[in-house]
Amino acid sequence: MGRKFIALVILILVGGFVYYFFTKHNEENFKAPGKDWESAKKVEDYFIERLHMPVAEAEQIRSKPGVDGTADLRISTEVTLDALIGNLFYYGFVRDEKAFRYALEHTKDTTPSDKAIKVGKDGTIDTNAEYRISENMTAWELADLLLNKPAGHFPFDEYNYFFMP
Repeated sequence: MGRKFIALVILILVGGFVYYFFTKHNEENFKAPGKDWESAKKVEDYFIERLHMPVAEAEQIRSKPGVDGTADLRISTEVTLDALIGNLFYYGFVRDEKAFRYALEHTKDTTPSDKAIKVGKDGTIDTNAEYRISENMTAWELADLLLNKPAGHFPFDEYNYFFMP
């Protein structure tokens, strides 16, 4: 019985270490990516390609007074959680999709909504809502903003824009 017990304890310890090692999120992945973070595209590319904004205007739009380097993220009723997370990663607003999903699932939603994207067990991100976001937000700050602090709501958007200047 002694050897079996020791083997079981070792197995439990090794299993616990492996679980911890592979499930612990790297704290770097929660940090704000910053404007210079390398991503597939930047939101300015979105302005040029989807909104047909002239290149010079797209490059300067977020430096205008009152904008403070932010972009307006509009979430329509057709947006899914996977699409939202994927786009925020693709355009460089989050460093890591899994870490951001973790932040969303572990941030308290103080403003639950019925017409919303469901996040985890109790979280909701309002649809037909807009949010002022920036690459200078950590995953935790962005999660809190999306779950609790829409800048406003809109009844209908015929253009279905995802990002607005």
